[in-house]
Amino acid sequence: MASRIKITSLLRRHRGDDAMTLPTSMTGADDKHSIELDRRRKSYSPSLIKYILGFVVLSLMIFHRRDKGIISPRLRVAMRTYKHQDWRNWGRHNFRNEFQCSRHLRETTKSVPTLEYWQTLRDVYNSEVDSSFVFDDLPPTQGYTLNENGAPPYYAKLSPGKGRSLFASRDIKEGELVDGIEGGTKSDMIFTTVEALQRYLLALPEPMACDVLEWSYTEKLVKGGPAVLLVASDISSLMNSAWGDDVANVEPKDKTSSTLLYANRDIGKNEEILMNYGVFPDGLW
Repeated sequence: MASRIKITSLLRRHRGDDAMTLPTSMTGADDKHSIELDRRRKSYSPSLIKYILGFVVLSLMIFHRRDKGIISPRLRVAMRTYKHQDWRNWGRHNFRNEFQCSRHLRETTKSVPTLEYWQTLRDVYNSEVDSSFVFDDLPPTQGYTLNENGAPPYYAKLSPGKGRSLFASRDIKEGELVDGIEGGTKSDMIFTTVEALQRYLLALPEPMACDVLEWSYTEKLVKGGPAVLLVASDISSLMNSAWGDDVANVEPKDKTSSTLLYANRDIGKNEEILMNYGVFPDGLW
C-alpha cells in the first residue's frame, strides 16, 4: 500500500492532479474519491452556467414585477433594453402591453399615491432624465406651490366608480385660478423628447410606469412655444376628465393654451374638480 501511495504522489507532482487517471486498484480509496470530484468538476458545461445565470435574471425580474425595490432604475433600463432591442420604436400601446397595464388602469380602488410613491417618481427622474432639476418644496401629496397662499384649492381621495380624484378643499369662486402656472410648475417633469420619456418608463416599477403612461400629456408651457411631454409629480395628476353626464368645471381662459385652468362656475367645497382632456394639444407620442 505504501508503494502505491508513493507512486500516486510522484505522478501527481509530475502530471498535475487533473491528469491523474490511475485505476482504483493502484491509487486506493482516497484517489478514487479525488477522481470522482474531478469528473464532477468538469461536468459543469457552458450550457449549465447559462441556465444558472438565466435563473438568476428571471428571479430578479420576478422580484422586480412584484415591486420589491431591490432593482435599481439603471438595472431596470439595462434589463429591459437588452430584452427589447426595438424599444425606441414603441408607442404607448407597446408599453401598456409590456407592463400589463390594462388591469391596473381599470382598477378603481387603487389607493391615492403616498409621499414615498411621489418621491420615487422624482428620484428616478433626477437619476435618468435631469439630475439638475429641483422639485417644489411643498409635499406632492398637497400639490405644488400655486401662489402666496400655498397649494392649489383641492385634495385627493377615491371617488366611487372613478378611482383617484381631486376635490375642492374650500369654496371656489367662478374665474378663480384652480390649477397651473405659466411656464409650468416645479413639480412638472418635463420630457423634451419621446426617447427621454421612454427611458424613464423603462426605469420605473411596472405599476408606476402604468400610472405615468396615463398621466403624461403634451403641453405648450409658453403660448406659441414648442410642445413638450409633461408628467406632474403631485396630486394634480389625479384630476379627472368630464365624461358622460359630467361637465367640466375648470377650463383654460385661452382655448389655445391649457396651462392655466380656471373655475368656469362656482365650485362648492368637497365637489369633484373636473376638466376636459381635449384641451391639450395633439400628442407628441
